[in-house]
Amino acid sequence: MRLKLIIALYVFFNLPLFGQQDLTLFQFSGIPQNNLANPAAMNDDKVVIGLPVLSSVNAVYNNRAFALNDGLLTEEGVLVIDPELLISKLDKINFLNFQAQDQWFLFGYRLKDNYFQISISEKASVDFAFPKKLFDFILQGNANFLGERVSIENLGFNAINYREISLGYVHQINKKWQVGGHFNLLFGLANVRSKNSSIGIYTDPENYNITVDGNIEVNTSGLNSIQGNTTDYLKQGKNFGVGIDLGVIFRPNEKWEISTSLIDMGMIWWKNDLNTYTNNYKTFTLTGVDIKDFVYDNNLEGDSLLTEIGDSLTDVFSLEEIEKKYSSGLSPKWYGGAKFYLNHKNRVYASTNLQFYPSGIRFGFSAGYELDLNKFLGLTANYSIYNNSFSNFGFGLRARVGPVQLYVMSDNLLASFNLYNYKSVHIRFGINLLFGDMNKVPVKNNLL
Repeated sequence: MRLKLIIALYVFFNLPLFGQQDLTLFQFSGIPQNNLANPAAMNDDKVVIGLPVLSSVNAVYNNRAFALNDGLLTEEGVLVIDPELLISKLDKINFLNFQAQDQWFLFGYRLKDNYFQISISEKASVDFAFPKKLFDFILQGNANFLGERVSIENLGFNAINYREISLGYVHQINKKWQVGGHFNLLFGLANVRSKNSSIGIYTDPENYNITVDGNIEVNTSGLNSIQGNTTDYLKQGKNFGVGIDLGVIFRPNEKWEISTSLIDMGMIWWKNDLNTYTNNYKTFTLTGVDIKDFVYDNNLEGDSLLTEIGDSLTDVFSLEEIEKKYSSGLSPKWYGGAKFYLNHKNRVYASTNLQFYPSGIRFGFSAGYELDLNKFLGLTANYSIYNNSFSNFGFGLRARVGPVQLYVMSDNLLASFNLYNYKSVHIRFGINLLFGDMNKVPVKNNLL
């Protein structure tokens, strides 16, 4: 049963997902959540309270390999998969990831040139890397690789759910320099991780049996808790970790603002509800399953394919199940940017972003415009290149009535109107309560 659960997670995480840029958030002034992307950012208000559960809700869907409509065709009103078209969209190495975050508690207090903050967030992410050869083998069938060992390199994924309690501090040294950081306490709830490895698949030309060699190791924590009581799952906190975020803002004169940050540097040590599955470098032979038939016949409903694979692996391939403590690192992100003040209300900016994953480094770039009318209304618009995509138009809006501030933003606004044709979809929104306008940011006071 546990083996089938692991396989189910593999199948689920093969859906098109990808990682977080938050390029719009990094340069969006006037909202406390700007501090998430740059810990040196400090709001003008003396007291900041994020509305519980709705302080900041963030969800990202990205897929560097293909859009949902790639590889899907309509034949006589029925949606079917075109495997050849799907394979043609893939790169040699493909990266998929999903991230979701809910900042369900935020409190900040500004005392002169110092800002103190505490927040609690729930975070989940999935990072999956796979080579094109894997899809070639699955969708074209093993008949195309008779007598050939197919080497599948750079195959791996990491799915994680954890809670973060963050203690933040910002100090405005002078009119030019502002620094800040977060110290984060991490509590891992669940994790499924496979190590990047080189797996070989050989198809016997006589009987079509498939032999798999190479090392397979899957570490898991918290999977039994997921299947149990939801409240008990959310209350667990035995998998402890720590992390830090750092940021700097430099204003050389009244016109320029240079900023940089490094966030999500941390580690979680997993020691609760553990199961590790490994083959200890043993080979196994799989017979009686033709995955290609399921794909070409569009027989993907229910759990028929999953059951076939799971039963075959259980019968033929005896994975050793052990209880093994392990650790996993977060995926650090670096931001760098410059903002030029045309005047008090109008600004233009450019930003870059690097995301560091075990499977590689991913790059993003954004250029945009910000209109800061006053503390009650502001907006930004930008154009971004990331995720192997050149059609990303971002937008952000903040509005305030009394102490209540609402904001919404996206790194790819157009995808909201046509989800299936875009590789990237992103949305962040939230509600804050702001009190006591400090209005002491030097760069604003000295602008023309």
